[in-house]
Amino acid sequence: MYRKNLYDVRRDGSVVLFQRPKKNHPTEVNPIYQVELRIPNVKKVVRVSSKTPHKDEAIRFALDKYDELYKATLLGERIHTTPFSKALSKFETFYLNPNTQRPSLKNRQHYISQLKNHPYKFFVEEERDIGVERITDTVIQRYYNYRQTNHGVSNSTLRRETTYINAFLSWCVTEKLITERPQTTRPEQDNQVRATFTLKEWRTITSSMKGWVESARNQAIRRDRFYLRDLVLVMSNCGARPGELRVLKWGQVSSHTYPNDETRMVVEFDTGKTGKRESVCNAGSEVFFQRLWDYRCEELGHNPTTDEFVFCDQSGSLVGDRKKSFASLMNYCGLRTNTAGEIRSLYSLRHFYAHQQLRATPPVSVYDLARNMGTSVKVIESNYGDRDNVSRGLNIGSKSGSWVTKGKDKKSKYPFM
Repeated sequence: MYRKNLYDVRRDGSVVLFQRPKKNHPTEVNPIYQVELRIPNVKKVVRVSSKTPHKDEAIRFALDKYDELYKATLLGERIHTTPFSKALSKFETFYLNPNTQRPSLKNRQHYISQLKNHPYKFFVEEERDIGVERITDTVIQRYYNYRQTNHGVSNSTLRRETTYINAFLSWCVTEKLITERPQTTRPEQDNQVRATFTLKEWRTITSSMKGWVESARNQAIRRDRFYLRDLVLVMSNCGARPGELRVLKWGQVSSHTYPNDETRMVVEFDTGKTGKRESVCNAGSEVFFQRLWDYRCEELGHNPTTDEFVFCDQSGSLVGDRKKSFASLMNYCGLRTNTAGEIRSLYSLRHFYAHQQLRATPPVSVYDLARNMGTSVKVIESNYGDRDNVSRGLNIGSKSGSWVTKGKDKKSKYPFM
């Protein structure tokens, strides 16, 4: 029998406590009390766990739950709920399906890992495994307060965690566990300028790169560093996001010659946050692409195809996020953190690009810069610049830029030139 030690709390069968046999030891009893509720005018019996082995606590929980559900029926609300823990378990099975192509499996695993951390602890432990249809903006605001009070997290962290929760709730809508995703009032974005580099630090990086590549212990590490070096240089000369360059293919690389006979490299992104765009690189950036092309041609014995990733592994496949490689370079240069103790990341190169464009003489138009970087004017003004009256219509990445790496004349022919 699946019910042991029954106790009819109200002596009318409406609120019943019982315990279950242990799964692997049916002769033993699980000490946690289960609750069975029969709500007036509701055909289906409600069964929930009290999550306590103490009978008095279980009784209080059962009576409170009965009153809560009865009131809900009087208001016309659904009372048969899908607990957060059960819905999350189903979402995990769905989301980690190996046949799903996007987002990447690594990103999906990260989402699940984050959801099973603080959100799980709050919605299951603090909110007693709340039904997903009862998660409203009010409940989300309680989550924000819980995180800030207990863990002192920033608004940026809460905004990021909201993204994970929204992905889960959107799936709940698809599965018809809830009718619509609650409209969440997210905390304001922290107005924080991110860690970047000074020109002096940048010169340290560029002068150290060759030694860092050559100090590799073996050929595999040397190759990884060779590619990371040009990834750093390309990113700092066009302001792209790390993820955008990671999936860049040779067919998306081209060049454009302007009326003044100046030729610029152009990279086409179709996976960025703001959709498809073309980004013009600083003058002199062709040397980075030429070097990568020459290396790959020698490695293959022929030209790479247009659908091969520019920053690929030896087999031509997509590589990881290169965080460890970049950290190795920063440690080699002694620039892993800035003076405020903030850790530099690949994103610091994007910020460096924006800062230098805004501090050029004359400065680049905020509008042009935002379009080239695939972001908004508001983000540019709030995160990167201290000039909001810059001239408009100037070319981006002129040769006068003091951080531009100058290329060498090449006799080879390249399909993107």
